[in-house]
Amino acid sequence: LTSPSTLKQILGLTAVGLLAGSVAFAADITPSYDTFGNLSGATYGGSGIPTAPSAITTVTDGGNTITMGLIAHQRYSNPALGNDGAGTFSATPGFNDGLQGQSFGPTWNLGWYINILGTAPQNFQLTYRNNTTDASTSLAFPFPLTSGTYQDSWNLSMGFLNTIGYDPNANGQYGFELQAFSANGASLGKSAIVVNVNGVPDVASTWMLLGISLAGLATLRRRLA
Repeated sequence: LTSPSTLKQILGLTAVGLLAGSVAFAADITPSYDTFGNLSGATYGGSGIPTAPSAITTVTDGGNTITMGLIAHQRYSNPALGNDGAGTFSATPGFNDGLQGQSFGPTWNLGWYINILGTAPQNFQLTYRNNTTDASTSLAFPFPLTSGTYQDSWNLSMGFLNTIGYDPNANGQYGFELQAFSANGASLGKSAIVVNVNGVPDVASTWMLLGISLAGLATLRRRLA
């Protein structure tokens, strides 16, 4: 079993070879999952990282059962991300600005999770895309993963991921897709999420604020009547 930190080192060392020529122009990534909720047992490679709501997909391949999860979450003490309850998150632009002694990277991270129950090696691919500029990159894990749990939390300012024109200070929309493949290369299934970086409340939050405002106006109207 390879640890998440070792995976990150290997991916970092092999990034140039894996990413060369991989930028493509294709359809935007859109949310995809079996369930959008709490991914019990996940840590996303850290402590205090939220596990809900995650885009969770479970597939089978022969004797293997594979669970994949994706989430977008705040970094350190930044505000929690909003979400629309359907796979789209809302984040604020800008850098972490030294919160908890860390100034590297944006205000949010991508968390990914893979669990394999079985013995046959499985192949995985993470595709991440700037839906605003149409630039995308597919990063294949450098070797098949075997039975066990693999998970980590990354951000697009990391050297081996910053290949799609990412600017932490700019508004934009980013899609992430984690896909499993069989030994013959057939897609088994995927989890996918979207992150809107614009500092605008998500749809659910907007309706909640609107409801509070209307309730306040109704109360004021009664007081003035």
